[in-house]
Amino acid sequence: MRLRELMRTRVVTIESGEGAGSAWSKMRKHRIRHLVVTESGSLAGVISERDLGGRSGDEIRTGRTVGALMSSRVVSAEPTTTLREAANLMRGRLIGSLPVLEGDRLVGIVTATDVLDALGRGSSRPTRRGVSRALRVTKSRRQAARQPVVLRRAPDGGLGRARRRKPDSARRSPFAAALPKIAKRAAAPESRQAPAHIRSVGDELGPHDQSYIRRKLGTRLGKFANSIERVSVRTQDENGPRGGIDRVCRIKVVLRGLPSVVFESRGATVNAAVDGALAGVERSVRRAVQRRRMKPLKRAV
Repeated sequence: MRLRELMRTRVVTIESGEGAGSAWSKMRKHRIRHLVVTESGSLAGVISERDLGGRSGDEIRTGRTVGALMSSRVVSAEPTTTLREAANLMRGRLIGSLPVLEGDRLVGIVTATDVLDALGRGSSRPTRRGVSRALRVTKSRRQAARQPVVLRRAPDGGLGRARRRKPDSARRSPFAAALPKIAKRAAAPESRQAPAHIRSVGDELGPHDQSYIRRKLGTRLGKFANSIERVSVRTQDENGPRGGIDRVCRIKVVLRGLPSVVFESRGATVNAAVDGALAGVERSVRRAVQRRRMKPLKRAV
């Protein structure tokens, strides 16, 4: 996949002489985390939400211009740059966005979230021949099929066969929020569902992010639900130097009759940090539960 298939062509820009508060208001209005800075119509830099100090950065923004806070060393790409090349460029330079230039003209922008999402769903776009094969259904298959084949438009713009997600099993169901005391008392100890407390510091998590975390908790830790008392997930947006990895996820699992397990991971996005922390905490919980199962029984005197 090339960046011309992924980039956002409607780029929100701001002049370097404008106030930092105006840049923050523009980010909130358009729900974005990066602004391309221009001077007399030419590319001058990039300013991010992190450069502006985040939600608690009023003191940083007061009385300062965009030019004083922006990153003037801009790393850019071309529309023909591949997705892998863009990912390696962002990782090597520790940046969160890439302005896309065609010559000296700004034609788009790609963020780290766009690149990670595209890599996660597969970077190959179905060809015309592949779409034709998907649309072609033989007579025997039409007679045998109980439901018609459904085609949908994929996030990258191509057509793909719709996938029906199987319902979660009892051992892989998403973790719920804190349960009321009445529900806890009514449920049997072996069937009680472990609650998950999710908290964010510095950056508010939306309903989609919280649903993603609870579903991942059920997938990773659902098989150990009988041994888990509760789970707490804390995400934080560290406003460190410009660029770099600044998302932190810390997961604590309180086990029944065993020491608690804590694991922390960092990533460029919330999902990346959560996935890293879940992988580590799953290994630790598995080892703790296996050690308890392998503990020899005491002989009766």
